[in-house]
Amino acid sequence: MGYVVPGMKRKKGGTPPDDLLALGREQAERGELAAAEATYRKALAAAPEHLGALCLLGLLLVDRENVDGAIDLLERARMIAPDFPPIQLALGTAYAAAGHDALAIAAMETAIKLDTSSTVPLERLAKYQIRSGRAREAIGLLRRILRRDPAHPQAPFLLAGLTGDHTGTHVDAPPPELIAELFDTYSTSFEQHLTQGLAYTVPQALVALVAPGTDLHVLDLGCGTGLAGVELRPFARTLVGSDLSPRMIVRAGERRIYDELHCEDLVATVARARDVDLIVAADVFIYVGALEPTFAACATALRTGGALAFSVERGETEGVVLRSTLRYAHGDVYIRGLAAAHELVVERAERSVLRIDNGQPVNGELYVLRRP
Repeated sequence: MGYVVPGMKRKKGGTPPDDLLALGREQAERGELAAAEATYRKALAAAPEHLGALCLLGLLLVDRENVDGAIDLLERARMIAPDFPPIQLALGTAYAAAGHDALAIAAMETAIKLDTSSTVPLERLAKYQIRSGRAREAIGLLRRILRRDPAHPQAPFLLAGLTGDHTGTHVDAPPPELIAELFDTYSTSFEQHLTQGLAYTVPQALVALVAPGTDLHVLDLGCGTGLAGVELRPFARTLVGSDLSPRMIVRAGERRIYDELHCEDLVATVARARDVDLIVAADVFIYVGALEPTFAACATALRTGGALAFSVERGETEGVVLRSTLRYAHGDVYIRGLAAAHELVVERAERSVLRIDNGQPVNGELYVLRRP
């Protein structure tokens, strides 16, 4: 949550609630949400008015899509300590998940008024406004963050993306913790949102385009919950997945289709690999930005005849552009130039609608590059 939440008096005997909360947070960070919920409930049973237990369990129930249960717990916490900023902030998160926009904003704004020094409530509301498509409101909040903390690790990137003013801001790649946080938050609803809400079929389209053989050594970069892995497993002798989000990795592991899973930057995964037959990155490079290190690693990892299959959002220019959606677009000239620089042949390039976003098609390109 970004705050230290004070404890309350506990019942005698048993494990202290604060120790249980520490264990629960470790479990949650590893993506073990069911275990974390059980641990938080033990802490709450030992100290029914413990603010930390109420807040952490409430936020975890949001992650587990039990939003009504989360709101009940957090309203209990607010009755105990109405002037404590983390409770208001947690309630804002729960109300946002429930679709109660006005209540979410009111709770987050209350947290901001109660805490005039921390950037945490400002950041939480800014990101909510971004997700809600209210760029102007988000821009104002991001500027307030930078007045409080000019060295904030994420605000300059977010502000540059939303305003289009990249002066003095490094935008070649997003802060890794921003992407990990985004997909950790997204992990429980990721598949349903993509496949039903966004009509997403990029993994199937890439597999059809590359027409893989069998008994292959395959890398699935930015594997998420394993949507591409499901399509790749029938062709793979070994299937290795990689993602920045710990919770996505846990969800992918539950499919039991990967031989290895790594929670790390995709370049780190590729850099260790050799004699790879197929590397797939389905809607991943849109969150990476500049692709020079990625292409260099892939060219080294691929065996002779091996293929790199990926999607990009179609760029309006020849290079790499950070869009106001905070995703990157890549021009065809840029992709072909990188391919030539790393001695990869562009075998296939097809225009495609990657997904439907807010009722509008997101146009992209599917590529298959091969090491000759």
